[in-house]
Amino acid sequence: MKPVLNRRNNNELNRKYIKIFFFIVLAAFFCFFFLFYFYSETDKINSALALSEKLERPTSTQESGLYNSPILLKLEDNNNTTQIFYTLDGSEPSVNSIEYKKPFKIECNNNTNHLSNIPTSPRWKPPIGDVFKGTILRAICVDKINNIKSKELIKSFFINAEEKNEYSIPVVSIVINKEDFFSYKKGIYVLGKNYEDKSDYIKKKYSLDMPWWSYPANYLSKGKNAGRKIWIEYINTNNTVSFSTYAEAKINGNATRGFAQKSLRISLDSKMGKEHVDGIKIDTIFKNKIYSFVLRNSGNDWDKTLFRDEFMQSLMVKTNLSTQSSIPVLVFINGEYWGIHHLKEKIDEFYFSEKYGLNIDSLTILENMGTLVYGSKQDSKEFEKLLDFCKNKDLSLKINYDYLSKKIDIENFMDMIIANVYFCNSDWPNNNVKYWRNNNKVVCADSIRAGDGRWRWILFDTDWGFGYTSSNAYELDLLDKAKHVGSVGVIFSSLLKNQDFLTKFKIRFNYHLLNTFDNEKVEHLINDFQKKYSPEIQEHINRWRIIGSVKNWDKNVEDLKIFSKKRMEIQKKQLDFFLKNQ
Repeated sequence: MKPVLNRRNNNELNRKYIKIFFFIVLAAFFCFFFLFYFYSETDKINSALALSEKLERPTSTQESGLYNSPILLKLEDNNNTTQIFYTLDGSEPSVNSIEYKKPFKIECNNNTNHLSNIPTSPRWKPPIGDVFKGTILRAICVDKINNIKSKELIKSFFINAEEKNEYSIPVVSIVINKEDFFSYKKGIYVLGKNYEDKSDYIKKKYSLDMPWWSYPANYLSKGKNAGRKIWIEYINTNNTVSFSTYAEAKINGNATRGFAQKSLRISLDSKMGKEHVDGIKIDTIFKNKIYSFVLRNSGNDWDKTLFRDEFMQSLMVKTNLSTQSSIPVLVFINGEYWGIHHLKEKIDEFYFSEKYGLNIDSLTILENMGTLVYGSKQDSKEFEKLLDFCKNKDLSLKINYDYLSKKIDIENFMDMIIANVYFCNSDWPNNNVKYWRNNNKVVCADSIRAGDGRWRWILFDTDWGFGYTSSNAYELDLLDKAKHVGSVGVIFSSLLKNQDFLTKFKIRFNYHLLNTFDNEKVEHLINDFQKKYSPEIQEHINRWRIIGSVKNWDKNVEDLKIFSKKRMEIQKKQLDFFLKNQ
């Protein structure tokens, strides 16, 4: 017999389920509303927090540096009615961050790769294994009642990993807001939107056969909107901090921006904070205060020795040329290992101001055919007139030679040509020519001559020199190119008509061949560079995977020595032949 359905009971059951479902939905709605309200109100508090000069930033019991073992970190608050909030991953602290309650340990950072796994070039390769990482502390004091916050306390802690507790060269720690360097739209270190937006290629009529390093990318951006605020610390090999400050960072260079590891131009600026805007002193190698510098990836030599330009600059330090001081450093970004860079003087108005004790308002810097880099447009026009003088006047006449000698530093000009010719710097003089003058005739700290108003040249960007371009680059003759190309060619070809200049040029060149470029001296300097970089080269290769192996690197360094041995006799013959035909 079939059971009879009780419709009344069934309807009551359905109404019961509907009520339960209704209460579940209502509860979920209130939970959602509460969470939304909580986080939106927290965000409002966070975004409404005003930076207060009245609040002191937190302090810590430990300084930035490299440590042999975990450290206990205590934060201290010298304000009344405030709380401390902090982060340990490099991100900006807020009221959503960890609230400080008691001292805590900073230990070896074994987190997986984060920033170092972000592609930064069409030819980027991921690191081999997990890169060495430190821990970045960023902390603020917050007064929630008045919706104000203090300036940040920022510290960089590197706890030994795999028994590695020290480096042979200084460490530079850069702290950033991740989106400033690595986000799709505004990140300056990545391919980003400019690379992905293919419709923009058509709109801007990009060539489809452009070289890979010229592909549209965020890192090609230049100008005032290409700078990003950073915090930067310099930690010496004795574990003391030389400086820590806010600064502005931009990607530096031209074609080398396309490399996975990029050069960064660092500028100290009052808009970034009051710390060190009057210049900083770094290491004993930098004799003057610096206001800006470049963390250089070694330029075109990135895949060879990593120190080619720095080595050639060192050869010419005791000459009439202005050279760039530099020191190798290991860079970390938000605690992640970023490899070997060169902390290098930037050739700008402050460089000359500090080096020669000059007022920056009296300086003019030009490049190549007379493009104005800094200073007076009138000086740029004056240089154009000087080129016209060289083209149209006979420099064999003493009166014309003497006039030009008052306008340019002849000895400095000679050294600039001799260095680039001997180095076989084939990316010159069509490129990488930079020169300057000072309009105020003053007695200067380093050289009275620097205040005489004459044009002087700078040794600049020699990456393509000393055998970079080919295994037989030591055979290259650049003397004829120096005579015919660019502003250098205009001046050099006119000076060669003067017998006094020819004699001086020959004497000066032979002096450098016997002294500055003496093979024993050169090889000794190469060995010094090799010894300095050797302890750090394997970790750098693992990070960027560009040189291949330490064995390859050793071979690249040996190529410098081979160039030095073979270049001397060939250069002597080229010089004799060239001078006989003038």
